[in-house]
Amino acid sequence: MFTTELRVLRRGDIFLRQKRPGSFGLTRSQRSYSDHRLKDEAGAVIRIVGSNIYRFGDSNVAAPVFRNVNWTVREGECWAVIGSGSHQKTTLLQSLRGHLRLAPPPPPPGGLFPFLSDPPRDAHNAVALVSFAHRPQSTGGAFYDYTARYGAVRDEDRITLRESMFGEYDFLNIRPKALVESKTPEELATESVKKAIFDDLTTKLGLVPLLDLPLVALSNGQTRRARIVKALMFQPELLLLDEPLTGLDASNRPTLLHVLESLHKTRSPRIIMGLRKQDPIPEWITHIALVQQDRLLTGKKETVLAQHASDAAQTEAKRSSISQSSIPKAGKELGRPVAILKNVNVTYDTRKVLKSINWTIREGEQWHLQGANGSGKTTLMSLITGDHPQSYTQRGESYLELFSRPRSKISTPHLRSLIGIVSPELANAYPRRPRTTVWEVIGTGFDGGFVPGGKNGIGIGLEGDLPDDVVRWRVNRVREVLSGCGPSSWTLCSSGYPTLRQDTTSMAGGQLLSKLDEEFSNRNFVDLSAGEQSVVLLMRALVGRPQLVLLDEVWSGMDDSMVRAARRYLREGGVGPDQAVVVISHWEEEVPWDVQEGLRKFKLEEGRGVEI
Repeated sequence: MFTTELRVLRRGDIFLRQKRPGSFGLTRSQRSYSDHRLKDEAGAVIRIVGSNIYRFGDSNVAAPVFRNVNWTVREGECWAVIGSGSHQKTTLLQSLRGHLRLAPPPPPPGGLFPFLSDPPRDAHNAVALVSFAHRPQSTGGAFYDYTARYGAVRDEDRITLRESMFGEYDFLNIRPKALVESKTPEELATESVKKAIFDDLTTKLGLVPLLDLPLVALSNGQTRRARIVKALMFQPELLLLDEPLTGLDASNRPTLLHVLESLHKTRSPRIIMGLRKQDPIPEWITHIALVQQDRLLTGKKETVLAQHASDAAQTEAKRSSISQSSIPKAGKELGRPVAILKNVNVTYDTRKVLKSINWTIREGEQWHLQGANGSGKTTLMSLITGDHPQSYTQRGESYLELFSRPRSKISTPHLRSLIGIVSPELANAYPRRPRTTVWEVIGTGFDGGFVPGGKNGIGIGLEGDLPDDVVRWRVNRVREVLSGCGPSSWTLCSSGYPTLRQDTTSMAGGQLLSKLDEEFSNRNFVDLSAGEQSVVLLMRALVGRPQLVLLDEVWSGMDDSMVRAARRYLREGGVGPDQAVVVISHWEEEVPWDVQEGLRKFKLEEGRGVEI
């Protein structure tokens, strides 16, 4: 006997045709799903049963990104996706937005999102993803001027946060949109709802005082909160937030989490958060999807954490057996000042951002710069790097001296070669040109530029001609930082055991480089994950052994093994006793050094600074 079953196709559904009951047409996982479908789909928000997840263009014989994924999210459950890899968590969330292919796809009628099936809704409009990774290649590969936030002289730089939220401008790309001459009653009603959401959330998240400031003047944490508000104004039924807490200060994290919890409990919208492995898990999270390479471990929070704990304990035991040396404690001998700020001020019309800052940074010192979102940390760093126009105007009682010279006496290109910097603004602005390799990006750190140069990809120097001994030193330095922070170091920190470098190569100068690091150095920067790009930009900041290193939210996007490898490298010779380091972070535990090792702390509060 033959039977045929036809079903209406929707996005994410598949066409099933069964010729002989139980013989063929359905896979084993699909038959199992069919048996329990009516029972299980009733309260399911997300449903994936036995699917492999592939990149579009890859066949089913290719290696999947994730294997045999079984994941069901039910109404009322509070989920967090935690990634052990720098891009795995983000990739899993992107697969829910249709950026990857599920094979076999979740069967009809519920498909991937059963809660959208009755009545049928379009997942493209109902499911939103807010990711805070560095800008993708699609936004353009060229450098853009991230220092515009300090001047706001172009028309698009004057767009306020309020304007960016409503109609005239696109919040993400800041491009003018065509104005609508007339609006229907439905459109006016929709705008009224958006305005109510806007008023409520901007008040709860502390954005009201910022609404009439230029959008480009907001700090990283303020921008993250604003982007979440923007996404919620479109009233998605499911909101995926990738690392919403990164870059937020300690006072704003509980507020944001409370708002997200309240929204999730009322399903307005349902929320799934992506967290780094090192992030604290909010108490209200009930379930975890833990990404482990190409596998997904899902279940109740306590069960997943307990199942993962034994492996983590074993890895930690292995890691603790590896001896770690520490750099000499700073502060025993006072080094030469690399930056002296006396009564430094930054003012925009009547608004004072920095008020009489007094701070001296010396060689060999490690500092932790603290302060709430919008307290002026980024502005203060921009004065030191010379990106802020008011770095030139500190005269009289206000004084800014860098490397024993007044700021006005040092050209900006020369200053960039003396300061190594990592920041969210630079990470987003750095060019994503096709065929620019990791080696070449690291090499731009010697001269502080953004365009690779020199036949060896290590720059041409400020004078345009490098002596042979300098060329050899620069080549070796690139290889040194690759060995210290490259993939082989991540493997070491992941496994707990030193990597055996049997397959190595060498160039003139004798610096050995593992095959893994060598291959990484030849990869295109634009093709790397956000975490890998962050590591490369850290290597770029360190490669020239600059006198001053500024690390602003340096761990953004990195996975746990990358963070551990980078921290160890910084502590074990990545910076020398003649270099000063300033770490800007809202997380005490992210700073590589502690007070016992000489760490000093400088805090900004309402524009004023004090050592604590």
